[in-house]
Amino acid sequence: MATPSSEAIGATSELLRARLSSALNNLPVTVSRPEAASGGQRALNLFLYGIVIDPSLRNEPLDRGQVPPLWLSLHYLMTAFDDGGESDSSNAHRLLGQGMAALQGLNFMRPPAGNLALAKNPEPLKLSFDEANVDLLSKLMQGSDEKFRVSVAVQVRPVMLALEAAPSWSPLVKTIGPPANPGIVVLPSLGARLEEIDPARFVAGTSVTLRGTDFAGYTEVFLGADSLPLAPGPEGEASFVVPAAAAIAANGYGLCIARTLPTGRKITSNALLAELMPVVANANLIGVLTVLPPPGPNALRHGRFRVTGTQLGGSAASAFATLFKDGAAHGLFEVDAGSTMTQLDFTVPPAGALPPGDYAVVVRVNGQQAAGSPPLAWI
Repeated sequence: MATPSSEAIGATSELLRARLSSALNNLPVTVSRPEAASGGQRALNLFLYGIVIDPSLRNEPLDRGQVPPLWLSLHYLMTAFDDGGESDSSNAHRLLGQGMAALQGLNFMRPPAGNLALAKNPEPLKLSFDEANVDLLSKLMQGSDEKFRVSVAVQVRPVMLALEAAPSWSPLVKTIGPPANPGIVVLPSLGARLEEIDPARFVAGTSVTLRGTDFAGYTEVFLGADSLPLAPGPEGEASFVVPAAAAIAANGYGLCIARTLPTGRKITSNALLAELMPVVANANLIGVLTVLPPPGPNALRHGRFRVTGTQLGGSAASAFATLFKDGAAHGLFEVDAGSTMTQLDFTVPPAGALPPGDYAVVVRVNGQQAAGSPPLAWI
């Protein structure tokens, strides 16, 4: 019986087309024979000219005792066209080089969880370049409607093509006991598994996407010890937002997701590192600076300054500030007592007095550098 993975060849072509287009600022990328692709616009074309059974995986099943699927290597030609539909101009050659660089950056492609045709592929798709010699191109580009076009050969593997087969093991037990007394709750999986946090470094107010497997029923995110609601998304995805006003200090946290069982016990996923960055909005002097003798327009000054923002941690955090001017750092200042989550005070002592001028304030809280370096007029 056919399964979604039986469409893996077409799904691979579409995934490669979409990723290549995205890597080149949404450049038009087509999948067809080269002679059919020239439409008078700057574009790349992918031509699937060969499908080969992967010899190294020919007899490899997904699980021991099962019938092996078909493991394929797909061979493509990539051809570039300039604005006039030509593939042999210098502009087309420039575009071909850009396409090769983009493919090199995509050398491992992991399909999104919603791509059912490739979702069960156990490995990322690996891209590599083949030799596209004159003999190969001449054989593929012949006939009255085609001419020789310089192209690049690309191989994508391993692509799994599988048909539905009855498992050799017993089906999973989902409940125990009569309907009125279901007894022990048995989950049809080992729980959610996190694979990616996007972005892994973020500020409060940003929507953060989590990717992984078996997210069904999970409604909560733990950022360290702090609990936040988890919003469901497409299969294998969910998202959350740290509120801008949340009293959570910037830091690197172990992040996991959780669901509550009927017994009240929570089951959690594995943990990944998530880095919450502080936000610094403003920097201002506190009071008047003290001028060291001898006085003058360039005399050194010392005093105090204050930065305001969010997720700053307060005086209990490991918070430091550095003043930058003309590409150089001037001093490392520790936070004063009495600072709060939204306000940090710093003191520049007489021994670290600075010349007057405009400085950029860089703040780090618990090892996380703040988003934004506001100016400070040291006068």
